[in-house]
Amino acid sequence: MSTKEGRPPLDTAQPPRPGDDDLVAELQKYFSSLTRTELGPDDDYFALGLVASLQALQIVTHVERTYGITVDVADLDLDSFRTAARVAGFVAAKRGAHGGPAGGAAL
Repeated sequence: MSTKEGRPPLDTAQPPRPGDDDLVAELQKYFSSLTRTELGPDDDYFALGLVASLQALQIVTHVERTYGITVDVADLDLDSFRTAARVAGFVAAKRGAHGGPAGGAAL
């Protein structure tokens, strides 16, 4: 499978890199607020039944707006969005692939 630009899809289901602690913390706070549940960085809010499909769309929109990235259809792998730590890995990978900063504060 490849993206519409002809590139292979980015492998985004990965843990955050060392130094992405602030990014994980930001996302953990967002997900705790969204679910009204105190979550750890590796808590799977989908498996816990805390996030429904409409909220999944909110998550994607939040990630795009907050971190200035585009989530392509090829990127919509549930494994990339299951936990705050995985979303941080996704954001860092997308930023790195597009020459932007690999982590840090929201825009």
